[in-house]
Amino acid sequence: MRYTFFMPSKWKESRLNAAQKRALVWGLAAFILCLVMNAYHYSLQGAKGLYIWNRTGMFRAFILMGFVPIGIALLSFPLDKLKSKTPAKIFRGSAIVLSILVGAASLGILGFLFLGPRSGSLEQTRIVLVNPSKGISRVNLGEAAFSAGGKVASGSKAETVQAGAPKPSLRISISSDPHWGVESSDASARSEILASISEHKPDVFFMLGDTVETGSQVGEWNSALTDLEALLPKTPLRPLLGNHDALFGGQYLFKKAFFPKGLSSDSGSPYYYSIVDPAATFIVLDLPWGTEEFKGAQKSWLMAALKKANRAKPIVVLSHSYFYASGYDDPGLDKPWYDHYQDIPAIVPILREYGVSLVVSGHNHYQEFLQKDGVSYAVIGAMGGIPDPAPAHLSLASKWLAVSTFGRLDVDFYEGRMVLSFRDAAGTLLHEETIAQQR
Repeated sequence: MRYTFFMPSKWKESRLNAAQKRALVWGLAAFILCLVMNAYHYSLQGAKGLYIWNRTGMFRAFILMGFVPIGIALLSFPLDKLKSKTPAKIFRGSAIVLSILVGAASLGILGFLFLGPRSGSLEQTRIVLVNPSKGISRVNLGEAAFSAGGKVASGSKAETVQAGAPKPSLRISISSDPHWGVESSDASARSEILASISEHKPDVFFMLGDTVETGSQVGEWNSALTDLEALLPKTPLRPLLGNHDALFGGQYLFKKAFFPKGLSSDSGSPYYYSIVDPAATFIVLDLPWGTEEFKGAQKSWLMAALKKANRAKPIVVLSHSYFYASGYDDPGLDKPWYDHYQDIPAIVPILREYGVSLVVSGHNHYQEFLQKDGVSYAVIGAMGGIPDPAPAHLSLASKWLAVSTFGRLDVDFYEGRMVLSFRDAAGTLLHEETIAQQR
């Protein structure tokens, strides 16, 4: 009698433990898949900034969803002490169903992030790309000519320098935020800017990011490459990575298009590096949104590069994200879209300490010139992306501002000075500034 009395009880206890373990295993599997997905996502360029600056609630949900199934499974344990086992069974069943859903969602997002930018084929266009480690060539552009995909482009010739005095030792053009791939961008203004730059024949054109609207879309990159090849066939180009370029694994296509095999940098990164030229030292920073990528290696590299730079000639910093700038409060964000609350305290003291002359950025879709504590700042996010609204906040550092005006910035380097020329899409001069080199 005692034997037949205890066996069913022990058997039922064993079945209950198995049910608990089953729910726990399913929950743990979903948690691990969610953890892997989030770890991969936040290893990508710009992902941390996307979390902070855009749709924070959605990305927070992607993190927290991994805790839900395993949490419900654990909550079912004390319910087993109830006389009725139904609540515990409902919780365990719910935990397993949610585990399947969370696991499937995690795998789907991971597949989208990894496979999305790798689906489709990047067109093999022939554009002249500046190799940061080689510098800016004025004599033989063939050494710096690469096509998207990494093949060396042959037959490039240097542009003839026109006679005249005084002649600048270096001529560069800069613009940002063309946003290929979105209908709200002004394609005609973008094309006009590229044609105007081609006619101007600078030694290099720096494009400061947001080349495309969604970085993971290969079609958008192909549109950009096709236009660049057609409208800017001989001008040496050096693009930076913007926050839109980085979206959902877009760094893969950025590197394939603009930093193919054969190019290198002093930092070892395709996103931040210095370009040393006899006329100036250019420091390119990786700031897609703000300081999310400015930690550890990049900060240490920046301080070493600035310390090494020759302060007898201008030091020019280029980035996508701005520093001082006028702007507005975006109704979809709880962050100010002006005078960058991250970049200014974290980076500006370093720039001042090492005597940086000029900082040029995009991100804000204005043209603006600003000065603060001996450093000049220019914002030139005017390459065709939809213009930002009129600023509700005018930066105290602002000296000149143009709203809803597409165009570019030319910087000519002379002995002891730089001349900044803000131009509209056709190349007409809008505003000019001269920055004397501090000794």
